[in-house]
Amino acid sequence: MKEIEYKRFKSLKHLTLDDIYNNLSSVVNILDFNIANVIECEAPVTLNTLKARMREVFDVAKISQNALDIIMDRINKLGYYYEEECFDIVLWPKSGKFKVNYLRINSDRLIYDIPKDELKNLILSYDLDGEELQRKVLSYFGLIRLTEKAIEYINYVKKNA
Repeated sequence: MKEIEYKRFKSLKHLTLDDIYNNLSSVVNILDFNIANVIECEAPVTLNTLKARMREVFDVAKISQNALDIIMDRINKLGYYYEEECFDIVLWPKSGKFKVNYLRINSDRLIYDIPKDELKNLILSYDLDGEELQRKVLSYFGLIRLTEKAIEYINYVKKNA
């Protein structure tokens, strides 16, 4: 399995939630800049990962539903392709979906924040099932214990690989 370094967009421009709620064109342009650069740089990227980047932009612990609705509206208006997966929405660059034949490392993502198209490369490299597969994935990520959600996600990716 091929591993590559996770490339993260690091030049986010700060905004406040009040800024986006006021819908000023200059603010929308900055929001679009942040969204576009995160998706283009980090794709495929889960919505959960994008929300983490937006929490950095807004300097908040949680993105409100109202803010998330605005972000999703901007994603649609910017023309980004996304897929609704069982565990999260996966965002792709404007050029569209592409074949992912690697696993990106050093990203500080949770297992279920790794798009299935990417995680399947690790899972298929083991040719294992069930608890053996779960232990191997656990070991690969240097984790002590997998959550029930992570186990469900591993099983989902294996089944849909």
